[in-house]
Amino acid sequence: MKREVKTESLTKYLFDAPKWGVSLGLIILLGLIADGVGFLFTGKIWWFGFAFSIPGVVALILTKPFVSATARQEFTWNRSSLLALASEVFMLLWMVTALFLGVGFAYVFGVGFILAIRLVVLAAVADYRFGRMYAPAAIQTFAGAVVGVWYFGPGFIIPVVVSIAVFSVGVIVFLLLFDLPMKRTSGVGAMHFVNAFLAHLTNGSNDMEEYFHHISEYVSVPETTFFFKRAGKPDVWFIIPNLHPGPMAEIGGSNFPKILHDVFADDAVVLVSHGCASHDLNLISNRETKSITKAIRESLDSVKYTGLASRPVRTSFGTVSILSQRFGDSLLMITTRSPEMTEDMDYSIGRIVMGESKGRYENIGFVDAHNCMTAVTNIIYPSTKTGNEFISGADEAMNNMLDAEMLPFSVGAAQVIPPFGRGEGFADMGIIAMVTEVAGIKTAYVLFDGNNVQIGVREILQNAVLGLGIDEVEILTTDSHVVNSVSGRNPIGDAVSPSEIIPYVSEAVLKAVEDLSPASGGATTNMCEEVEVFGPSRIVQLTSTVNAIVTNLLPLSTLLLTTAFLLIMVVCMIVL
Repeated sequence: MKREVKTESLTKYLFDAPKWGVSLGLIILLGLIADGVGFLFTGKIWWFGFAFSIPGVVALILTKPFVSATARQEFTWNRSSLLALASEVFMLLWMVTALFLGVGFAYVFGVGFILAIRLVVLAAVADYRFGRMYAPAAIQTFAGAVVGVWYFGPGFIIPVVVSIAVFSVGVIVFLLLFDLPMKRTSGVGAMHFVNAFLAHLTNGSNDMEEYFHHISEYVSVPETTFFFKRAGKPDVWFIIPNLHPGPMAEIGGSNFPKILHDVFADDAVVLVSHGCASHDLNLISNRETKSITKAIRESLDSVKYTGLASRPVRTSFGTVSILSQRFGDSLLMITTRSPEMTEDMDYSIGRIVMGESKGRYENIGFVDAHNCMTAVTNIIYPSTKTGNEFISGADEAMNNMLDAEMLPFSVGAAQVIPPFGRGEGFADMGIIAMVTEVAGIKTAYVLFDGNNVQIGVREILQNAVLGLGIDEVEILTTDSHVVNSVSGRNPIGDAVSPSEIIPYVSEAVLKAVEDLSPASGGATTNMCEEVEVFGPSRIVQLTSTVNAIVTNLLPLSTLLLTTAFLLIMVVCMIVL
């Protein structure tokens, strides 16, 4: 968790660039302020502020055209002007050293320093190929060098050349070292990742999908679908794909539950639940949804429908609670640990459960309700105590349901779109409720299109639904990551209070009850072949590498800055 916080904490520094006119005015104003400060110390106007304002104006005018000519990402006038302004501020800050080491040294050092800053920024924001960004990065530095020679005379040439050379070598070494760890682990540099990530945040670019393609792998995973037919009414499908809707926003397969829902919208009312999958099984693109679609369509002809279902049965094993309901020779199991953490389960847990079901059931729908976000969220692996609770609990539930009485059943479904957006934890599908009725016993499966549920909220919503005359209920989420622009924390019931959500949950459930009709059902399990995903352990490897880079940034930059400072100081002491 601490590692996750280190990476996410960097996002607090993101902001929109001000209008270029504002930055231009500040560039000129700072130059005048510098002259005012000089007058206070010396009693004379030196007009030295132009040595900061002129390079800033030149950089403002030329940086955007230079960057636009070669860069991968858009670089606006506002960003160009803000970068010029920030560089001028850094130059002025270094002028504090003039009190001890002289004005010449302070200006020489500042001119070189902003070259390093500008190159890092442009590589991060515009184009990770920093060789292409060197020229636009050097504009303000070279303009400052020319102005410096005019102010200080020809003797300024050697120190400024040394400063430019030292900082050029230093920042290139810094960028190469910055790229190295991720290149070793994934074959693609860290700056490429930063560039794609910032492009997504600032421009809505999908370049991160290109990055993910470099580290991706192809997998084949099973999906299980429960199909329900009703005379004169739309079918209802309950889909359990063992793939993960991440990593965030519109990147990768973050919105594949909605896409899958929409593909089959003319065929049925579709619920896309969360199977056993972590970020290792993120689709690298929503286009990969076609593999799931194909698997479902191919299985339609093999569905064996039956008009019999069991009553719902809830069992517990350790911290795990499982709501089970049998439809013919197939068993649907909804699992949760609420009020304990209920997050992603490793894919292997689902495969173990499916394997142990052989000989007992034709198909197993093993669903991670993904409905309790606590202070700590971790992937659940089969080797852990919790993982074994899921596996043993599922085995016990399967045994309990073998002799369950099978009776005619009805199914109803309804969708409600509440007036809450992604920023409030609600993705595009809103709330979809499926209600089954067997021998007068009503069971509600309430699916939120979102990423988890705030701890304690599941129980509040559950009690509200039980108060509607429903006998058993479970709250589920799709785990859609479109609600997460950066952080993985935006659960249902956090930004919006449960009391505000309850009316829409109640509406969905009551409409589903009104929609109840006699049904026949069946399930199939089919393989989603050759799906391009992040790959096993890739997200852990990527996160660990990024956090290691973030951790080492300060000592590395301090070392390079100190080296540059000492070298330039020695040259200035000799020449100036």
